[in-house]
Amino acid sequence: MAQLIKLQDYISRYEVDVYRYPSQYMRLKKQQWNTFLLKEPDPQSETELSSLQEEEPLKQNKLTALFQSLKKKPEVEEELHIGKVVKSEEELDEWELPKLLGDRSPEEKKQLFLNAILPLQLKWASSTIREMSYLQKNYKRESTLLYFLQRFPDTYLVMYKPIFLVKQAPVELEVILITPAEIIAITYMEEEQNSVVLGNNERFWAIREKEKERKIVNPTISLNRMGSIIKNILAYHDVDFPITKVLLHHNGYIDITDGPSDIHVIDKRGYESWFEKMRANKLPLKHNQLKAAGVLLSHCQSTYVERPEWK
Repeated sequence: MAQLIKLQDYISRYEVDVYRYPSQYMRLKKQQWNTFLLKEPDPQSETELSSLQEEEPLKQNKLTALFQSLKKKPEVEEELHIGKVVKSEEELDEWELPKLLGDRSPEEKKQLFLNAILPLQLKWASSTIREMSYLQKNYKRESTLLYFLQRFPDTYLVMYKPIFLVKQAPVELEVILITPAEIIAITYMEEEQNSVVLGNNERFWAIREKEKERKIVNPTISLNRMGSIIKNILAYHDVDFPITKVLLHHNGYIDITDGPSDIHVIDKRGYESWFEKMRANKLPLKHNQLKAAGVLLSHCQSTYVERPEWK
C-alpha cells in the first residue's frame, strides 16, 4: 500500500520528518499484517489475541499518563515533532483490524487489511502529534485516491491533489508518485468505459462516449505545468531526480495527433503492462527519493489547527 504523504492542503506527519515516517509506516504495517493473520478463528490465535487484549488497558493508562506529563514539559516538543511518541500512539489506537470470518482467499484477506489501515493513512496525512486538519469524510470512499494507495508498493509516496505555493499563490496539482527511481506526475482521466479521447496541440480536446461527443480542456496543459513546478522546485534545492509525465486513461483510449512528445500516454491498450511494471518495482526507499519528497513538501500549503489535547 503506497504511502499518502500529502493530501491537498492538510498537515501531514511526513512534513515533520520525511526520513522517519516512511520506514516507520512500513514497520507498523508489517507488524499489523502479522497480527491480522493471527485473527483467523483457530484456538491458538484466539488465545494469543486474548492475551494481547488483556494488556491493552494497562498500555492505554500508561499512554494517558505519558501525554499528561508531556503537556507539562514544553522542552519535549521537538521530540514529538520527530515522532518520539508516535509508536505508542499509533500502535495502540490507530489499527482496527477486522476479523476473518469463514474461508477467505488470499486476495480477499489482503483487501480487508488494506481497507482496515486506510484510516491510519488518512490520519497521518491530516495530522501531526500536535496539529490537525479537518478531514473530509468522502476521502475514505474516493475511488481514485484508493486506486493510488492500494494498488502500488509501500515504497511509493503519494501526493494527492497537493496545493503548492508558487510565487505565494496556491496552485492545486493532480497526482504525484515519488518512487525510489523517479517522480511520476500523473493526470488521471476519469472518463466512461471505452470512451475515446481525441487530442492535439489545441486548447480543447474531444471525447467520444457512445453516441455523443463533448469537449474538455487539453489535459496536457495542466500536466506540463505540474512537471514544470516540480522541476523548478527540485532545481532550486539542487536535487537531481528524474521526472516522468503520464497521461493515464486506463479504461478507455487516447488518440493524439501532433501532441507533446515528452508525455507518456497510457490508455487501455498499454495499461496492463504499465501497471504490472509499476507494481513489480522492488526497490527499497532511497535517500534521494526522500530528499525529493521533503523539498516538495516544503513548498506545499498546509491549513491546520492545534489538536484539542494540546490546548
